[in-house]
Amino acid sequence: MITAVLTDSASDISPAQARAFGVEVVPIWIVYSDRRLRDGVDIDRATFYDRLRNDRDLPFTEPPTEEEFAAAFAVHVEAGREVVAPIVSSGLSKTYATARAAASRFGSAVHVVDSKTLSGGLLLQSMIAADLAKSGASAAEIVHRLEALIADQRGNAVMADMSYLGRSGRINKAIATLGTMLKVCPVLRIANGAVETAAQARTFEKAQELMIEVAVRQLERYDNRRFALGHVHAPQLGSAMVAALRAKLGGEPKAIIEYEVGPGVSVNTGPDGLAIYSVAG
Repeated sequence: MITAVLTDSASDISPAQARAFGVEVVPIWIVYSDRRLRDGVDIDRATFYDRLRNDRDLPFTEPPTEEEFAAAFAVHVEAGREVVAPIVSSGLSKTYATARAAASRFGSAVHVVDSKTLSGGLLLQSMIAADLAKSGASAAEIVHRLEALIADQRGNAVMADMSYLGRSGRINKAIATLGTMLKVCPVLRIANGAVETAAQARTFEKAQELMIEVAVRQLERYDNRRFALGHVHAPQLGSAMVAALRAKLGGEPKAIIEYEVGPGVSVNTGPDGLAIYSVAG
């Protein structure tokens, strides 16, 4: 039986990547004071980032509804396919709970996995799940693989302006204070579904260097790892980060995927942020 792979748009998978990977993306809602827009459907990234930089109306996010998840699942279940759905960390969003509630309508046909991560980490999980599905792995085998790699996954990020993340409530207020009042640029770690401080630097430029060091520190090997490197509408910073990572590794990992962080995540991070995620597999 062919297994379908679905995720939510906190994975930051672009439409082109979704087609290439064979992953379906259920959009998160971007909510302004006057409009509710589906991430990647009702608002494109260029328009969103223009508003993020210039509009005082800072939006917030809402999960896809239970009905929206159920409709996406139903298409595959009715076609005789099982579904595996890695979802943004339950510690960061209610999206996982909503997806679980929708999955309960389909008995054992839909498997929702708490990824314990987001953005590039969720992108990597979705990509691995899709690769396994293409190879003929069952839904149960894919879920087992995803659950096994969660303990190994790494995620780090730096933001040019920590005030966005502080306003979102997604991190401890003490961490936000480092970047706003104390003018320190933290290197953040996404671990066990939550965001914490891994290191800190005095400037955004130094934080970028430190993030790469933290991301590869204590890696026994890299040739079996997939890396996802994300930028928040800053392609030049993203390309420089890819080059710096390759130089730091001194060799080529299993994969390096460069991606742009989408509205569902960057509404909480602000412009010009960078992130590195990796996992073995």
